[in-house]
Amino acid sequence: MSDLVHTLESIIRQATDESLRTKALDVTLALVAGGFHTSLVSYFMHRDLFSALTKYIHDVDRNPIPGLKAFVLIGVLSSYNKFETQNVYQNRLEDFVNVDTIRLLVQSFASASARIRDQYVAVQDDLPAAWSLNSTLSMVGLRALSADAKKPLPPTEEEAKTLFASTPNQDAACILSLYSFVQANKIFAANLVHLSPDKVREMPFAIFLSSTSYISHHAYRGPRQSAYAVLNLLAIRNMVEDPILVKRISSADAKLVVRLCRQRSPHLPLVTNARVPAIAILDICTDTLSHNLRKKLDVQLYGLALGIILRIVTYLEQTKTRLQHHWAYIWGSLISLMRFLAQYSSDLGYLRNIREDLCSTLANLAAFCLSKGDAFLPDPASFDDLFYKLIEANDILVKFKQAYCDPGSPSSTLNRSVEALISVSSHYHSLLKAQHGRKTHQSPAAIQKVIKEGYETLNLETDERLGQWERWRENNWKPELKKMIRVAVEDARILSLT
Repeated sequence: MSDLVHTLESIIRQATDESLRTKALDVTLALVAGGFHTSLVSYFMHRDLFSALTKYIHDVDRNPIPGLKAFVLIGVLSSYNKFETQNVYQNRLEDFVNVDTIRLLVQSFASASARIRDQYVAVQDDLPAAWSLNSTLSMVGLRALSADAKKPLPPTEEEAKTLFASTPNQDAACILSLYSFVQANKIFAANLVHLSPDKVREMPFAIFLSSTSYISHHAYRGPRQSAYAVLNLLAIRNMVEDPILVKRISSADAKLVVRLCRQRSPHLPLVTNARVPAIAILDICTDTLSHNLRKKLDVQLYGLALGIILRIVTYLEQTKTRLQHHWAYIWGSLISLMRFLAQYSSDLGYLRNIREDLCSTLANLAAFCLSKGDAFLPDPASFDDLFYKLIEANDILVKFKQAYCDPGSPSSTLNRSVEALISVSSHYHSLLKAQHGRKTHQSPAAIQKVIKEGYETLNLETDERLGQWERWRENNWKPELKKMIRVAVEDARILSLT
């Protein structure tokens, strides 16, 4: 077996026939992915293929598919038993500094991300169609008279459901490689964020965010889709935790155009102009929160989306950066999630880590925005809207506290955050009752007036612990990552056969 591995490595590295090198790569990927849960892969640990694979990527940079397979193979090899023993490929990722090769890898990943997004768009084109005679005829049932009559009909709802269930295809195995590179190699992450378009029409980072939007939008469709959504969000989390990268991501100098998924309502406002990457990430997380609600809630996915929002807003507050954004949609998604959690607490309470990873982060985020929002929100209206939604959600907050807060842990982040939210909501309810008596319903104008007047009497204690978050530690996610690795490895095995 050692001789076979040596032969494959030699062919991939230096064979003159490109098709032979590609076949050797396919064989290697099939062996590694197919035998991932056996000792077979140990032979590839003893024979380091990393330099051969990077040389291959350089030599075939005009052909995106073989380059992608090499990228996938690196990700699979670097994930093998990495929690149990020292992995030579993981070490190579950490030490890799060849910028030219890194840029080729980023471009290869961007091309794959564009194809993944196009798979979703092929099922349902979600861009609003401009007015035309053809669209009008189709709308009134006269499609046969339009120029679109010869085009195939869009899939029915059931057909679309089936197609979405198998999307993305096996190219998505590259997302494991992306995660592996981003969490291990800051140079790769920096190039992903900074790299300008080369062979693709969009910036690689814009394409990555766009494909993440589509995958996360449909994460509820199955464990495979959820695994890739979580891996993408983990990569984003690693980037927004890095002080240099989050500065770039939140900078007006880094504006880019990102196509975000709009395949199901509720829709966020359509934005077609360039904007700060952090704003696009906030939209992705908000959309993820809105479209994956179910009784068997994906705690990892929701905890990650909330955690990314928390990390971005804490950076904005620390640097006093004010982003023009539709913040009201974020507030609405937070309250909607809290309402869902309170309403279905009997079904959700048993889910593993729901209090620590989801409820605590949710309450911490809301309380932080409430106490520090004036430092990063662009205008008073955005801040007032948060107060308005909290006043409306007073009953929800109480039910949420009853369902998830442990009376025996009053100093926990969850308890402190929820108490802060209830305190503010109750304060304004008292003012409303004092000014308007026992009227059950108050007009928005009356509530807005009370919000402005109530600032002066609001005693919002500053808790420096609000907004705190823990830095990423891979070992804390060992069981979850192993499951996601298995998903990607199976796709890599199928990819090797195509």
